Amino acid sequence: MDDLLKGIYDVVKDQHFSKIKTLSKKFKNTSKENRSTLKGFFNVDSSNNALNTLLNLWGSSNCSSDELASLLLGASYGCTSKSKNESTELVWTGPDANLFPVRRSEQVLLDIINSAQETLFIVSFVLVNIPKVEAAIEKAVRRGVDVKMLLESEDKEASNSFIDTIKRLHTTIPEIQLYIWPRENRESTQGGFARVHAKCAVADKRLAFITSANLTAAALDKNIEMGINIEGGSIPESILSQLHSMINSKEITRYTPTSLTDNSISISTSTICLENFPDSLKAGESAYVEFDNQKTGLKDTRNFIKCDVNEEKSKAGTLVIIKHEGKLLLGNYRWNKQQSVDDGRQYYVVTIKGFGPTEKIIIDENDWSNFKPLAMEITN
Repeated sequence: MDDLLKGIYDVVKDQHFSKIKTLSKKFKNTSKENRSTLKGFFNVDSSNNALNTLLNLWGSSNCSSDELASLLLGASYGCTSKSKNESTELVWTGPDANLFPVRRSEQVLLDIINSAQETLFIVSFVLVNIPKVEAAIEKAVRRGVDVKMLLESEDKEASNSFIDTIKRLHTTIPEIQLYIWPRENRESTQGGFARVHAKCAVADKRLAFITSANLTAAALDKNIEMGINIEGGSIPESILSQLHSMINSKEITRYTPTSLTDNSISISTSTICLENFPDSLKAGESAYVEFDNQKTGLKDTRNFIKCDVNEEKSKAGTLVIIKHEGKLLLGNYRWNKQQSVDDGRQYYVVTIKGFGPTEKIIIDENDWSNFKPLAMEITN
């Protein structure tokens, strides 16, 4: 009986419940003598091998069709219920040996990016010639996802290939928060220095893709690469916490292009809490502001510049700090003009969202010209 139970488990363990439900019905309607007609039910060789073993075990058992069908359903339900907390999938790029279902690295990475609704953190050694991935990242930014990326920035051969990629990304998708590992923070190794060699993507603290594949066309579609795709459980959140801890400890730092050193902007290296953001800061001066990112549950830091009240408002979608009725609000802001149905009064509704509950404030039309964010994020 133990062998039969193990055979049942081997069949159901990697299958969706609906698939086993269909197989169970077939078992129920098949006599033991005709069990060979069930061979080839699955589309993968390894699954069919497990099924063939079960059919042989069934042939030498006293189990009826109805009993085996019920055992299959029960075992599948138990496996499915357990996997709801965490499911894993092997991801393979390379020759298809038909041993397990294949989803190539690029497919999984795109699924992770397209699934992100709040946060996305990508780590890779390089990023070269993958327009589909970059387009997906840009779409994620547009739908309000907080996108961070850590890439290698140092080249042992003293070329600029790594940093050029980061500069290009900063120009083409400036909303991405790009991070680098400063040389001074790295340990020396024989013949060079430590490198950013991890490759992973984490979305919304519930999806994680850990892979050997770099972000290159060859690695994602042609090389022999292997990884694991994780949904649910504690691992995605643990990975994100580790990455954010490196940000908070300044082990990895936000990439800042040379354009930020322009004399018209005074760049600050100090960090202050949002609650202590100074009114005394002059227009054009900047400060790194630390705040609670409620989407990640961790501290976040951004570089803000004090806005000039004589200049135009920051464009819609900009990450800003707004002071309203004595309260400091931080997020991407947008506005729309509305009119009261009661008295015809016109006013503006300003929406601030991105790192916590969405905030809405009302600005009377007469006050709109004087309404300005206190500070805006420096992005280029």
